[in-house]
Amino acid sequence: MLWAFMASANFGKLVIIVFILIVILDLPLLLYAVHCGLGYCCVRHARRICRRNGLEIRRSRAGMAFNQSGVKTEFTIVELDCLDGQKQRKLVRLLVWVFGIRKVLDDEKYPESFDGQWPPSRG
Repeated sequence: MLWAFMASANFGKLVIIVFILIVILDLPLLLYAVHCGLGYCCVRHARRICRRNGLEIRRSRAGMAFNQSGVKTEFTIVELDCLDGQKQRKLVRLLVWVFGIRKVLDDEKYPESFDGQWPPSRG
């Protein structure tokens, strides 16, 4: 009877230790999934705005936004390489956050020298 009690106590400790290890090991995966999800959400907002304005999106990328003192903000800068109605290339830079578009930073003719700065496309 005493042995059964001690075995169940050890089993309970083992369950707690395994649970703590699972939480510790899965936390980075969860944080990475949230990070990717928020980035996807921001790019999706930007793409939706461009489609509403009649722009055909060719490619997009996102990066961190910083304030004047160099501190990262909660916003994301999304750059879109688009074609307008006359098939002229445009570079649209937007300041985006999870709840939508914060501000249009640039809406200009696409500089041809900018092509080398884009990462290679997949596929």
